[in-house]
Amino acid sequence: MNMKQWILLVGAVVLLTSCVSKQVADQTASQRDSLELVVAAKDSLIRAVFADINAISENLAQIKVRENIITKAEEEGFARPVDQINSDLAAIEQLMEENRQKIADLQRSAGRLRKANLRIKELERWIADMNDRLADKDTEISELRAEVAAKSVEVQQLNEQLTAEQQAHRADVDALTADKTSLDGRLHTIYYIVGQEKKLREAQVIDKEGFIGRTLKMAKGNNLDFFLQADSRDLFEVPIRQKRVTVVTSHPEGSYELIKGADKTVLKLVITDPVRFWESSKVLVVSYK
Repeated sequence: MNMKQWILLVGAVVLLTSCVSKQVADQTASQRDSLELVVAAKDSLIRAVFADINAISENLAQIKVRENIITKAEEEGFARPVDQINSDLAAIEQLMEENRQKIADLQRSAGRLRKANLRIKELERWIADMNDRLADKDTEISELRAEVAAKSVEVQQLNEQLTAEQQAHRADVDALTADKTSLDGRLHTIYYIVGQEKKLREAQVIDKEGFIGRTLKMAKGNNLDFFLQADSRDLFEVPIRQKRVTVVTSHPEGSYELIKGADKTVLKLVITDPVRFWESSKVLVVSYK
């Protein structure tokens, strides 16, 4: 082999070695990029798993808070409105549904991690335990729903009973009011009459007693057919416009006054103290000659 051939051979070997090295380098870089992508994908998947776990834990904490509100009110005998309880239950069920979706996401993530040859026994055990807890919680919520439904019926029955009692009470009050009004009317009902003495005697409204200085008095029959009826709270004066007037019935002195005109005609009887005036007699008889 002469020198020229040797030089060409060496050059060919160097060129071949350079091409092989470049190919190996490119292949190594490609594998490194692929590995970084796989690692990045695994990291993202793991972060998603922990995010789901944290979300589930937070939802469980909120569920516990709302359950405590419901049960504490019942234990303390504090009656919360049914619509508020139903609102709490609806919120709990919404959180439960979110947890079910998160569990489903975790199960899909677990499958992908398993394919990536990662050890996920603890995660799978946690998912199984969480599914059991959610099932138990579903049972508790169903029982709580049933209790609320029963209480709703009970509350409705109590409301109906209360309404009936209120109506009966109003009827009693109305009846008592009517009785009171009627009683007040009877208690304050008075009778009065102004008439000529002769005619009052003929009507057997008044009598005379005694022989010398005979006085007028109410007849024993107490015939009220000729009397006017009024309410003692409304009657304050009785028109007379006669002379030689006599108040036959007995009424306390100072409880009334006879108002006279210039010609000594008695114009009217004015009742100045109605309570005292009517306390001894609910009948007023005024006669004149």
